[in-house]
Amino acid sequence: MIELLKYFRILFMSPQISRERLKDFTESHIARLTANNPGGIFTTILTNITNAYNSYFGDLSSESVNLAVQEGKTIAMNSSRTALEKNLNDNEKLIAYTYRNNPEIYEEFYPLGLKEYYDCDLPTLETISSRYKTVLSNHSADFPPNFTTDYNTVQATFVANRSAQTTAKGNVDAERSDLAASRPALALQLTTNLLTIALQYVGDESKADVYFDQSILNAAFRESEKKVASSIDPAATQNVFDNITKGEVEIKGKNNGESILYIGFKATAEEPCTAADKVVNPGEDGTTTAAELGYTSVNKYLNITNPGPMIGNYVIEKV
Repeated sequence: MIELLKYFRILFMSPQISRERLKDFTESHIARLTANNPGGIFTTILTNITNAYNSYFGDLSSESVNLAVQEGKTIAMNSSRTALEKNLNDNEKLIAYTYRNNPEIYEEFYPLGLKEYYDCDLPTLETISSRYKTVLSNHSADFPPNFTTDYNTVQATFVANRSAQTTAKGNVDAERSDLAASRPALALQLTTNLLTIALQYVGDESKADVYFDQSILNAAFRESEKKVASSIDPAATQNVFDNITKGEVEIKGKNNGESILYIGFKATAEEPCTAADKVVNPGEDGTTTAAELGYTSVNKYLNITNPGPMIGNYVIEKV
């Protein structure tokens, strides 16, 4: 049977095609298209695929760089928090002695004791360390000059490092958001190129190998014929399997990422899953059947959707 529908799909979105293989496949296609562009008839799609390639793999590079920056900022922030907590602990001894006859002033510094500073989260520590700074300023005349100066220095360092870490996290989130848009754009342009070239050479199947390296795709699908291990971008949907023919086929999977995932059988390879389908929480694994995931003769595409803001990771296999 001829399935006309498949000629209207966006190809190259399958999770079996890893980012590395997609990179190799696209680079090979660009090189072949550059070398085989008679009379410049493919210049437009050559320009478009080059731009789509640079956008997606530029985003990947940016994400990698920003992750490294975020890690460095986090290390610096953790170090500055430790220094701040040590200063608060050391200060407590002198403050307790100075106000041994005025406990109400001592409580201005430590209303809930030292434990409050150690047990709080980062935003709270930023708030209460600023409160402490104000109290110390109000009573600075009771202490040596460097006592106040030393605290203000470590507190300012913590606040600065905390701000830098937050900014770095924001940059990573922004790059991941870009990735969610740039891979589908690359897949769409590859599909457009395939159809444009095929239209130019209808009936001449030998041209397929001139412009595309099928072996790269074959290797990707052979490696994951029964098992798919992949990442999935935020707000993205991937088709995991489209060759399951029986509802009793067992499906084994694990969510080994930090984002909740939806999984189920759909009528097309692009249709997203929702919370009405199987919801798989981070760290959850198990085995079920295709029928339990919604397989029918119409809903035969096993898709997975990442509804969260973070990149997800999963492993799914046919048992």
